Amino acid sequence: MDKVAVIGGSGVLEIELFAGLEKREIETAYGRVLVEEGDGLSFLQRHGTPPVPPHKLNHHANLAALKECGVRYIIAVNSTGSLQSELSPGSLLVPDDYFNPWAVKTFFDDRLEFVTPGISEIVRRAIVEAATALSVELVDGGTYIQTTGPRFETRAEVRVLAGWGSVVGMTMANEATLARELGLEYASLCLVDNYANGVCDQVVDFWEIEKAQQKNSRILARLLPAVVRSLR
Repeated sequence: MDKVAVIGGSGVLEIELFAGLEKREIETAYGRVLVEEGDGLSFLQRHGTPPVPPHKLNHHANLAALKECGVRYIIAVNSTGSLQSELSPGSLLVPDDYFNPWAVKTFFDDRLEFVTPGISEIVRRAIVEAATALSVELVDGGTYIQTTGPRFETRAEVRVLAGWGSVVGMTMANEATLARELGLEYASLCLVDNYANGVCDQVVDFWEIEKAQQKNSRILARLLPAVVRSLR
């Protein structure tokens, strides 16, 4: 049985799929990570407890810990802002590429080695096919743009980024790059929680973000178990 991991936030952990998982602290060369495990499934809260802001996340430790746990496939759940007016909050998107030339993370600081970055088509297809079987609407393909955080982007930044991609977030590109360097199959299910700053007339509203997150949490409770089953 291939081991599957889900990387997400605390709201993801609350769904029934993860009931009964046991906490395990993994010691890596990059730091300690708390992973929840059971029956070929792992869950990793990327921000930790108490939560760390996105620009200070220890991505190296997170991905190294999953490798240590024997994980092969990673499904990441990422909160994003829409860069396109037609991609409304509450939507789901499964990116097939990402853009992050300004904050590249790597395990190859001490040796000359090159890996072509990318997103796992195996995990991407598993997400898309599970959604189709469950009649869950999502966007198949798109470019995720990662900014440094922790602040949201300015209107001027969003105008530029909108010409490059579909959604913007602060975590996924780093995870995808490090996963590829470790030989792990990684893909993301992006939850569109809000319009990025300036895409529409309204200011980014945390109440609206919470409503979109609640809607997407209900969808995840149906979708994630099906994706996990198809990868094991």
